[in-house]
Amino acid sequence: MGNHAKTLRSLLIAAGILMAVLFVVVVLIAANLGQSASESFRSTYYYELKISTSQPIEDAVLLIPLPSRYDPKTGTNVTPIDLSRASFRNFDGSAISITIEHVDGVPMLRISADRIDPIYKNRIMLIPITPGQNESELPKPTHIYSDRYSEETPVLVDMELYVHDASPDRKIETRTPIGAEPLFAPYRIAGNLSDPGGPEEHYVSPGSSGYVVEVPFILSYGAADDNVLTISADVQGRNEWWVMGWQFNSYHEWMRHEFTGPCNGTYPVRGTLVTGEGVY
Repeated sequence: MGNHAKTLRSLLIAAGILMAVLFVVVVLIAANLGQSASESFRSTYYYELKISTSQPIEDAVLLIPLPSRYDPKTGTNVTPIDLSRASFRNFDGSAISITIEHVDGVPMLRISADRIDPIYKNRIMLIPITPGQNESELPKPTHIYSDRYSEETPVLVDMELYVHDASPDRKIETRTPIGAEPLFAPYRIAGNLSDPGGPEEHYVSPGSSGYVVEVPFILSYGAADDNVLTISADVQGRNEWWVMGWQFNSYHEWMRHEFTGPCNGTYPVRGTLVTGEGVY
């Protein structure tokens, strides 16, 4: 009986020591993960704009909503978009002016030009490689560009603007950004993505919220009646950190609209806003 009691006592002591060691290991792992998350944490705004026109537009002034928010400290609407950090693709900087203009106190992107021509390019056909053939011996594909549609240049090219490094000095409120974070402005919430008759192509993951938003575009230009000017824009606020791999949470707003013929006025455009995506 005495030996049995000693054995049981030894087992209990060993189990206690093992639990203590495991506790210390868990605490150390949690501390390391927490330190890793803290050191790698970053918050970033991403903004992208794409524009294409099927035919020339003339005397163009395009006032396009920018993501902005009301700053109570300054009493003004502010945008994280800094054009000095923007990347441009297929914009003719010598002919097209791009600035930020305040309209009724709200910052908007102003694109203006006497004339904006479309950009078309050819299709690049894949060349099959025969067995034993060296890829370096194949002819290099060549892009051909034109300012009009043709059988040789049938692909319409977007003019693009990107800002991918607008980093605030704080954590972005991705779960409830309305009223707190930059959104396309001025905006109104026109409905929920889950409403009957809403955009069915947008999936909202569990724990996220989806909204239909409406913002005004102010456009003035001359064009042929069958011309199509397409404008798409999106903004994303994203927090990222490293814990056994990159983790994130975000909000994301985007819109796309086709304007047919000449325009001269204010045009309400609807888009979508999804909040609370990712890990919390």
